[in-house]
Amino acid sequence: METDSKVPTLRKLYYSIGEVSRITGIPTHVLRYWENEFPQLHPKKSRAGNRTYQERDLALVQRIRTLLYEQKFTIAGAKTQLDETEPKGNGQQELVEEVRQELREILNILDTNSGRGAAR
Repeated sequence: METDSKVPTLRKLYYSIGEVSRITGIPTHVLRYWENEFPQLHPKKSRAGNRTYQERDLALVQRIRTLLYEQKFTIAGAKTQLDETEPKGNGQQELVEEVRQELREILNILDTNSGRGAAR
């Protein structure tokens, strides 16, 4: 069975910058540049300093790609478009997502440590 290399076969919580590059067709150096140009695009970084893109980051990269490459917006025009279409929040959603991720990490640590036969 042949699969499209641009579509991930397995949904993941996090994608590396290389995976995002393969999925979207955008070179890694362009993705890093876009992080500086578009404040909405700010993937988290792991403890090792590696970028970890989430599904929402992938969707935003695809949106930026469409604005720049298909609709032929300039960077400034694409920023304006994103500002108009992105929901205005007070950062609570990001905070909730950060807390969720920290809780997942704690759960993974607990699962790893309690895997020595302890009953739940």
